Amino acid sequence: MTDTTRDADRPDAAAWETIAHHDFGSTDELDATILTALDGEGPNQPLYATVDVEPAERFLASVGGADAAVVFRIAGRPVRVSADGRVQVRRTTSE
Repeated sequence: MTDTTRDADRPDAAAWETIAHHDFGSTDELDATILTALDGEGPNQPLYATVDVEPAERFLASVGGADAAVVFRIAGRPVRVSADGRVQVRRTTSE
């Protein structure tokens, strides 16, 4: 699934593919959403050993859907999480 509706005016909009949506109002953890969305493309170790997503989760939940995002590198691939809940991966040149 590709979603670039909010990013259409950004120069790299086509470079990101939406793979999941995280609900910051739920009890679900952001790291679980990311790992589920990566579906086997994640790190060979627990995500917390690679990236500490808790501070990012607190920040994104606090801005209430504003135009904010954080980017992590997970298993060698950039992953962007936006305050509106979009979890996206950067497309590779072969995609």
